[in-house]
Amino acid sequence: MMTTVLLALAAGFCAGNGLPYYNLGSTGGLNPTPFGESAVVNVVVGWVMFVVAAICWQFADVAAHPMPGYAAAAAGVLVVGLIHARNWRNNPWRGRRGLLRGGGEAS
Repeated sequence: MMTTVLLALAAGFCAGNGLPYYNLGSTGGLNPTPFGESAVVNVVVGWVMFVVAAICWQFADVAAHPMPGYAAAAAGVLVVGLIHARNWRNNPWRGRRGLLRGGGEAS
């Protein structure tokens, strides 16, 4: 059951994390990422997170432990939502972006 809970938590976290990247990227919006700032990068990051979430969910065997599995997935979505709510406007990648590109901070 612990494997179910951990994998379902990871699935919820990854799905919740991928959603804002994919949504804004597919409509031309930008979200901060460590991989650059473009709508295409945002779509790819969101898609990768959805794929990871699906793989975690596949191996979680939630059918064997439905209540803990769904509760853990819901908790994962909540946790990543709270993290985004606290950090999103602060752009946690601001300081690293200049290091990744070899330059100073972007405005």
